[in-house]
Amino acid sequence: MLNFLFSAPYEERKVANYQDDAKGLVVDTCAVTDAAWNYETAIKHPEYKDGRFIIVAGYATKAEAEAGHAKWVKKMTAKSLPEYLDDCPSDGWNAALGNSGREFRKAKAV
Repeated sequence: MLNFLFSAPYEERKVANYQDDAKGLVVDTCAVTDAAWNYETAIKHPEYKDGRFIIVAGYATKAEAEAGHAKWVKKMTAKSLPEYLDDCPSDGWNAALGNSGREFRKAKAV
């Protein structure tokens, strides 16, 4: 369950990372050791989950992770954002902590 404590440094595990500081957006894809998959994409955006990371997809291969990362960057930089993101629990621990489920986009204050 705590395999991430023994994983390689982030720079060695990173597949791709997209950041737009003006929008507060991060789309990060990297290799993981604490999930049922080998790679995952996580998104951080102020309009979802109070700006905390949401794991949106897991992948078996690096090629799938690269393609998935590109898909999520395109989706999160489109003219309109998705109504919700599904937070995929990477393990039983995260599920127990409530790190799973549908995260709806917050309405912008006017």
